[in-house]
Amino acid sequence: MAIIEKNSLEDLLTKIGAAITTPATICVVGSAAAILLGQPDRQTPDIDIWGPESDFDTGELKRACEQIGLLFDPKGELDPDAAYLQILRPGITMFPEHFQVEHLGRYGNLTLVMPPPPLIVATKLARGYDSDIEDAAWWVRERTLSVEDIEAAIPFIPQPDNREAARENIILIQLTTSEGYEP
Repeated sequence: MAIIEKNSLEDLLTKIGAAITTPATICVVGSAAAILLGQPDRQTPDIDIWGPESDFDTGELKRACEQIGLLFDPKGELDPDAAYLQILRPGITMFPEHFQVEHLGRYGNLTLVMPPPPLIVATKLARGYDSDIEDAAWWVRERTLSVEDIEAAIPFIPQPDNREAARENIILIQLTTSEGYEP
């Protein structure tokens, strides 16, 4: 299985930033932002990009990815050893189309931004996998987020079912922080 961790992710981004000739911005979602910010032991096979908050020349980014051996926005079944950059668009994903972004860094011609951490946590709570809960707890500790911060982000999740799941799973954050559960 392809593994992208902090050093390899920074290396890939540096190579992409050097390979593209025009400035580009990508909004990383998923685990890439946490990996870059130092979440220990976090790895991923992909770099998820939120399309509406990104600005890049598709052909140039695709060429740069292919040049460094990274699949660009693959569709269908993937080789388990493949690392890839995936462009996410509105639809089944839990991010609103637009949101305020936070600057993560610059790698040559490539600028990285990410969603606000409370929104990241809200979407992780909506999905609710074990790894999502671990990631959410890390974000809460890393950014000193309050339950109120996360509750304020939940209404921005587009799907009602996902908003409800996030509200139900907020107790998991309350249990992993010093804030006790208060119904």
